[in-house]
Amino acid sequence: MNDALKQSFVKLNPKYMVKNPVMFTVEIGTLVMLIVCLWILSGEQSQGSFTYNFIVFIVLLFTLLFANFAEAIAEARGKAQAESLRKTREDTPAKLFQSGSIKQLVPSTYKKR
Repeated sequence: MNDALKQSFVKLNPKYMVKNPVMFTVEIGTLVMLIVCLWILSGEQSQGSFTYNFIVFIVLLFTLLFANFAEAIAEARGKAQAESLRKTREDTPAKLFQSGSIKQLVPSTYKKR
């Protein structure tokens, strides 16, 4: 869980985000809203209220972090499931038949030489 939370911030890197055009667009919008908020704080009055723009910025940032968090959890579950399947394949016993009778029990990954 902590690793997924960490990954949700790591995945904010534009090099990673550019692979997902929708989330990359949301990231650009988030950056624009941050710039607008900073511009309003510097004294600009024509861009609306700071509160409204800051709320939009927070919602966009939360959207990015939540999407990255969900993706990181899905990746972790997929990797764990793949590892579990690999382990099952290695641990599953198989009966080795030779000349019509069972010769011995071998791992399912056994290869006849």
